[in-house]
Amino acid sequence: MGRKMAKLFPLGVLIVVFSAVNVSAVPFTGTPSPSLSPISGTLIDFDDQAAGTLVGEFDYVSLGVASVKETEGLGTFARYLSGGQSPPNFVGTGIHGERGGNASGWDGTILFEFTGLSSMVGIGIANSKFGPETLSIYDSSFVLLESTTAPTGLYTYAGFTRPSTDIKYFEIRGDFFAIDDLQHNASVSVPVPEPSTLLLLGTGLVGLAGFGRKKFRK
Repeated sequence: MGRKMAKLFPLGVLIVVFSAVNVSAVPFTGTPSPSLSPISGTLIDFDDQAAGTLVGEFDYVSLGVASVKETEGLGTFARYLSGGQSPPNFVGTGIHGERGGNASGWDGTILFEFTGLSSMVGIGIANSKFGPETLSIYDSSFVLLESTTAPTGLYTYAGFTRPSTDIKYFEIRGDFFAIDDLQHNASVSVPVPEPSTLLLLGTGLVGLAGFGRKKFRK
């Protein structure tokens, strides 16, 4: 047996087989505003526009959120006046955001996509009247990394931390809730214009320069 092994590995090469390591997120429960904790990364408090203003999909690209949308199409996804958690605004689907059941509104599934990758994400949750909200994080291929339920209560703050920087999407789904104070530590990347856009811009600049020369000659 020893001679056979020597023939297979004449230089005494040692082969080590590594088992896959499951890298898990650590769900956390913090403290909502006004004593927001933990504080980490970029904070989006949704107070940049007046209450009643619709939440646009690309409103927070400059703050590292490539898109934000309510994926069920319930109610009116907008900023509403907040009574106690991080006023003046929180975000939700309003009284008409009802998927059926309790007829109280404010149901929905809100999905955030980050411009970069994050290792931490947290969100403030108002009310949780009809049960805990489900928080989920996904990688760049929209593969589920981790999911948990937030604690119930009038105002809560919950999220995830991961040892690796791989969170691309963050989702919260619930029944009668609103959100505020999103935090993440993804890098803020500025979208690169399409080549066709750059070509049009360059053509316009050349034309403008030519017009200036003609005017000067006159």
